[in-house]
Amino acid sequence: MSKRRLSRVALRVASVERDPRPDFKPRVIFVVTLIAAILIAMAAVWEARVILLVLFAGCLGALVLATLTSQLQSWLRIPRIVAFAAVLAALGLAVTLGVWLRGPALAQQLAQLQVDVPNAARRLYSSLGKSSWGQWMISNAPDDIQWSSWLSYAASGIRGAVSMVVTTLACLLLVVMASIYLAAEPEFYRRGMQRILPSPIGPKVEACLRGAIRTLRFWLLSRLISMTAIGLIVSVGLWLLGIPLAGTLGFIAALLTFIPNIGPLASALPAALIAFGISPMKGFLTVGVFCLAHFIEGNLVTPLADRRIVKLPPFLTLSLQLLLAPVAGVLGVALAAPLLAATLGVVRVLIPAKNEPSSRMKIGQTI
Repeated sequence: MSKRRLSRVALRVASVERDPRPDFKPRVIFVVTLIAAILIAMAAVWEARVILLVLFAGCLGALVLATLTSQLQSWLRIPRIVAFAAVLAALGLAVTLGVWLRGPALAQQLAQLQVDVPNAARRLYSSLGKSSWGQWMISNAPDDIQWSSWLSYAASGIRGAVSMVVTTLACLLLVVMASIYLAAEPEFYRRGMQRILPSPIGPKVEACLRGAIRTLRFWLLSRLISMTAIGLIVSVGLWLLGIPLAGTLGFIAALLTFIPNIGPLASALPAALIAFGISPMKGFLTVGVFCLAHFIEGNLVTPLADRRIVKLPPFLTLSLQLLLAPVAGVLGVALAAPLLAATLGVVRVLIPAKNEPSSRMKIGQTI
């Protein structure tokens, strides 16, 4: 038997030596096919990057609707479909009343703001020559034309930012339908994902998804608290200073607070320009109002509201915003923070912290 086995092995070795590349062609085909599939997938993702971000925004809206529905269902002990219909009816009624009561006035104020901001920029430039420090700034500038062009560019950029807010509100209507469809039947999509994914990795993927949902839920809660606090504090502060369109500027500040790092700076520019156009003292006081509002929100309001509020690393958030800005524009900058929050939720499931032995169990629970 041993001789026969040795002879068979010798025959196989001899056949391999005669054909040193028995599997070379299939392997080359497999590698080429795999590389082509990866390149095609990357190209498809690149072409559909904006659509994918819009779908992610729809997922955020669905998460809000699902959370409200779950809370209402647990409070009233009613079927989920009834709770979901009640949530949609309440939100629709609130939006309708808001548009009916304040919509025309807000639209008129936004239109007036697009006129006031460039005029304030011109008044600010002209008032620089009336003070000693302003004359020093103008004299050290290359020439007056560059100052004028820079202020005109800043005014047009701010005017574009105000228009961007209105456009964003209109684009939110496109996300609403995706949010409603996803929040209406979340179990249907979860079961479909379980059927598609292989059984060995299905539980891990589901745990990662729940971790991302958990982190996003608390991040959205923190953003809602921040937006409300900033909007109220800025509106009241600008009203006390006598700044025109205080309510509209506070509304813009609340909306742009959703975008960390960049949003607070962008929201302060229109108010600061209008205030500096009135007087330098009001300009500095307006800047102080925004600084005070963000200080109160970051150190008093949000920490006292919920201890589980998610705090994203500022450097990572800013880095992702800078990376997504040339890729997807304003939409990428706006959704960079929730994308980072979802990523951190997945990382906490895959790589739990050593000092948090129960973190995996908490994230993996039903949300």
